[in-house]
Amino acid sequence: MEIIELKYGKSTAKVQTKGAQIISFRGADGREAIWQADPDVWPQHAPVLFPVCGSVRDGRISIGGEYYPMTKHGFTREPDFEICRQGEDYVDLVLTDSEQTRNMYPFSFAFHVTYRLFENGYTTTFLIENRSDRVMPCCVGGHPGFTVPMEDGARFEDYQVVFASREDGTNYLAPGGYLIDGTEHLSELKEGKILPLNHALFDERDALIFAGLSSRSVDLVHRESGHGLRFDFPKMEVLAIWTMPKKNADYLCLEPWHGMPGRVQDGDRFEEKPYVTILDPGKVYTTWFTVTLI
Repeated sequence: MEIIELKYGKSTAKVQTKGAQIISFRGADGREAIWQADPDVWPQHAPVLFPVCGSVRDGRISIGGEYYPMTKHGFTREPDFEICRQGEDYVDLVLTDSEQTRNMYPFSFAFHVTYRLFENGYTTTFLIENRSDRVMPCCVGGHPGFTVPMEDGARFEDYQVVFASREDGTNYLAPGGYLIDGTEHLSELKEGKILPLNHALFDERDALIFAGLSSRSVDLVHRESGHGLRFDFPKMEVLAIWTMPKKNADYLCLEPWHGMPGRVQDGDRFEEKPYVTILDPGKVYTTWFTVTLI
């Protein structure tokens, strides 16, 4: 595993090749924005998700009438990605298929994860290339964890997630982080836009999962100072919000997904998963999200 250091002006970042995770980001004020992977709570920083987002039924997917084993959020956490291109303020990492991946996902592919810094922020871009001679279904997403609270003397409960547009408050329920099993109206979403944070939200439900949003950005900010970050996900249809239940931990994940966990009422055909992309041979799919400190 290699650690890559990036810099743009006063902003700095560190990215590890294992799992292509960003493990540190600091803006002009020098504060660490990325969760530092406490092994007693959640030992990750910012996983990338491919070729599934969330859980699948019985730990397997069906492609072309055959079943293949598949872990939650896919298989990208452990492999070392290769450095494809690198500059002072960016790095492009790539994972290609191997015998191990083909046993789970029977396609030839290239999965690029690019981090590019700007002043007080960074963009994560995903590019998926189908190198097979048949159509390839795929989902992709991010899972970055952010340090909350973000300023001295503050608490987790001092923060809120503010949606850019008014939403209807529909939360897709995934008990225990498994399959989608119904929905609820999330009464905690004030005026359809403001979600005050408290750990009980996640202790009772695990992740909050919003799909088909009008918003393509949210602010994670202190309710009084307004300081925090803006999170833009212009092409991602689903946003999950999560922190480990019953840990009272000082972090929050904002997870933009192009895909969803399996639903209890659905079959196993991967090609029919919600928001799945069907890539023709030789084609690519690109999406991204951006983090800006405010």
